[in-house]
Amino acid sequence: MGQAVKITEILRNKNFLKLWIGQIVSALGDRFHQMALLGIIIKNGGNVGEELSKITFWSILPFFLFSLFSGVLSDRWSRKRILIGSDIARVLLVCAIPWVICDPATITVAYPFIFVIGIFTCLFSPAKFSIIPNLVEKRQLLIANSLIASSALLSVLAGTAVGGIIFDSMGFKASMFLNAFTYLFSAGTIWRLRAKETGRSKIKGMADVFMDIKEGMKYIFHDARLIILIFFGTIFWFTGISFYVVISDFAGKVWGFTSLTPLGLIFTLLGGGLLIGSLLAGKYGNRVKRNMLYTGSILMLAFGIVAFSSVQSYTAASCIIFFVGIAGGAFLTPINADIQEIAPDELRGRSFACKDIFMNAAMVAPILLMGKLTTLIPIRKLMLYLGIGVFLVGILVAWKSIKLNTIEEHARKDA
Repeated sequence: MGQAVKITEILRNKNFLKLWIGQIVSALGDRFHQMALLGIIIKNGGNVGEELSKITFWSILPFFLFSLFSGVLSDRWSRKRILIGSDIARVLLVCAIPWVICDPATITVAYPFIFVIGIFTCLFSPAKFSIIPNLVEKRQLLIANSLIASSALLSVLAGTAVGGIIFDSMGFKASMFLNAFTYLFSAGTIWRLRAKETGRSKIKGMADVFMDIKEGMKYIFHDARLIILIFFGTIFWFTGISFYVVISDFAGKVWGFTSLTPLGLIFTLLGGGLLIGSLLAGKYGNRVKRNMLYTGSILMLAFGIVAFSSVQSYTAASCIIFFVGIAGGAFLTPINADIQEIAPDELRGRSFACKDIFMNAAMVAPILLMGKLTTLIPIRKLMLYLGIGVFLVGILVAWKSIKLNTIEEHARKDA
């Protein structure tokens, strides 16, 4: 039975601590500019749904276009330098947005900047997850990823609230400049860390890039465990965004909410559950077989969604939503750690880049699909069907995840 790694043990690792603190502040700041853009849309009477869908599109499009290239760069270049460079580029781009939006009634001119910010975020993501094994021991990977994931969730929750307050009290420019400061802070913390990066051969031309992409894809699609983990990540985000869309509609049609406060509380409880589930999986995940961890958490998730579909009381719904969050956090947390365990250092960036492509596709598809289904199917039935669908997927997870038990066995040996 593997011993649980204490949170205090990993936080004594000064290199990881610097990365972790930087990402907490950076994730907090991400919400500042998102809330600021939302604020000027609302303030000027724009179509919130339409404008948000456009912002989301331009933010995510770079992941489909450039993820494979960013994965190659993460495997060829210094990951630390990629992270610092991406943060500094985002500082400049975010600072530029207030100056290009001359007419607050339209934010169309900001779309190219949002797209380029997305490019550097696409470059940042695989480098961030790939550098973690260069900072911590193998037996600490699960708890390290748990802290990264849970702090990101917590920052999103806090950033949404704080970002709204900053916009209302200080205005659009202040929100954007504060976001720029958080990227600068992140770059500073990363600059101070020492990562054990191995020497990498230089890229001599585009032929090398395409050869690396081909080599990476060949490796990923010939390792069944990596395919399973990427599939699990896709399942989580498709389910999570679907649930988010359906529950938003559920609140209005079933409880008749006309203000955001009760719905905001529901999402806060969901985020709190995700945080608790992530921490529990990080601390105790290596004590159980991987197939039991993945299967148990997704079946709990399915059960919670089915239960939510029949609930009448808002109080009962609040308890169930917290339970759903715990199950979701426990399912999501091991995925990144397991990819880090499987993928060799020289292919790790491309592995995470591939995951990013499918993950972002899984986030976009439900917005379009579930939005349409809410107009065709009664909301309780739609919630029930979603829960049943997740249960059926859980059976597939139970079958596929058996191949992942070797990861947990290695973690026990390292402990």
